[in-house]
Amino acid sequence: MENENLTQQSPEVQANKDNNALNFAANKGLILGLAMGVIYLLEAFFPQAKLVRTICSLAEIGLLFLVYHFVRTFRQEQMGGYIRFGKAWTLSFWIYAFAALIAAVFQFVHMQFLQPNYLSDLFNQLMLSFEQAGLTSEQMDMILDMGTPTAIQVTFTYIFVYIMGGAFLSLIMAAICRKEDYLANNQ
Repeated sequence: MENENLTQQSPEVQANKDNNALNFAANKGLILGLAMGVIYLLEAFFPQAKLVRTICSLAEIGLLFLVYHFVRTFRQEQMGGYIRFGKAWTLSFWIYAFAALIAAVFQFVHMQFLQPNYLSDLFNQLMLSFEQAGLTSEQMDMILDMGTPTAIQVTFTYIFVYIMGGAFLSLIMAAICRKEDYLANNQ
């Protein structure tokens, strides 16, 4: 009878664990998103500084270890030391999804308010490099017809890229962090 309780949980207990996981992911996603936003702002305001680029690159690698630490902490504290692949993937995915939303706020504020000419300057530099690369006038006109993207368009693109990248990284994270209780599953 006691072994059945280990493998089968009531819907209320499962819903409470799922709610805890979502709250945990939101809290840790806030931390990750703030870190991602600060890294973005450093790279945006100091694009030529090699020291800043090096620090930001190392910090981005450190963010991977931070997410690993978050998932492992959740496994130990909330799941009794065991977590299945699917649960680990879901938790990691939600951490990245919440972080993407927070980091997107930093990017939007930067492009819309802090440096309003950022996108138009970037677009002009892109057009100059296309011109130097030898694009035909028809190709240049086609690019010019598309125009400069708005800050909100770029922000939504960043959100999409972060979430898709987070989904992929979550696969790797879940494979590393999973730890199943084979004794409870086989009885």
